[in-house]
Amino acid sequence: MSVETVDVIIVGAGPAGASAALELERRRVNCLLLDRAGFPRDKPCAGILPPKISELAGPLPDGVFERKIGGYLLHTASGLTFRSRFSRTGYSVDRSKFDAWLVSKLKSAPRRATFLREEEEAGRIRVSTAEFDAHCRVLIGADGVNSRVRAGISVPPGRMAAAIQATLPMSTSDIKGRTKDWFHVFYLVPGGYGWVAPHFEVLKAGIGSILPKHAGQEALLRFLSHPDVRELTGGTEVSHLEAHRIPMSGPSSKVGQGRVLLAGDAGGFVFPGTGEGIRFAMESGICAARTAAEAVRQGFSGPMLQRAYKRRLSEEGLLSLREVDYQSVLRTPESAEGYVKGLISLSRRASSS
Repeated sequence: MSVETVDVIIVGAGPAGASAALELERRRVNCLLLDRAGFPRDKPCAGILPPKISELAGPLPDGVFERKIGGYLLHTASGLTFRSRFSRTGYSVDRSKFDAWLVSKLKSAPRRATFLREEEEAGRIRVSTAEFDAHCRVLIGADGVNSRVRAGISVPPGRMAAAIQATLPMSTSDIKGRTKDWFHVFYLVPGGYGWVAPHFEVLKAGIGSILPKHAGQEALLRFLSHPDVRELTGGTEVSHLEAHRIPMSGPSSKVGQGRVLLAGDAGGFVFPGTGEGIRFAMESGICAARTAAEAVRQGFSGPMLQRAYKRRLSEEGLLSLREVDYQSVLRTPESAEGYVKGLISLSRRASSS
């Protein structure tokens, strides 16, 4: 049986994988994008996009975003608040709509397949799925927090926060009145944080923590009962619960191996201080695609490929996601308070200068 051969295979068609495929198409590199799910498909996520998304993906059309977002408000247990205003419009999105929109921009739709394993042989990688096998010169693993591609090259996943998110129905006028269309992050949860994200006719409210006893349904209900959180949610009844995991260590010291590059959650490209990951997923996917395109055209692989990828990630500031030990910063509400005080102090000094 013949085995299909392409230059680059991407596993996972979320924001990282779709962005990588779009970049490779733009560079006219023969690629194959795989995902085990069809689109649209649901994805637990607060769904906050900063203004840079428009530079990465183009203007978001009506119907793709839920609300326009002004920025972040970081709240501490003592009542301190740090305001981080977006320079331009940000957005909240429902991932089922946003991810499907990104995929719709591709010339070639993702192929539905369940990735099983990768194996390097004779200067190529053999990718095995439950449906077929294929060969490629570079493999990009963008298959999420539970990445099989990452496991196949024995890169440890780093520390993970267990997270649970609730959907809270609310009128659009109430949402604007209560949240002011800002993304609210609360450092009330030991080992992590909670959030309230305004969407269209719902709030997304959740918690994440590296400490399991502070990450379950009971912990979420405690978070929702906090007076400052209730002021935003109005005590609305929860209509839907979703569990997921959030990388909390930043990118690993190994962002790939040999002919394999890791992007998005698979590579740990998440800001551990707030859980923001969509932007970094897209940026890392684009970096991986540009590196893969360069490798295909110039014929390099192995250590040279890994060095080129790390250099590009560093130039884009993505490796700085691992510079602060947020596991220590967020271990208790008191330690998080010190972090927010530092942000407020830096902001005041910047304003005065």
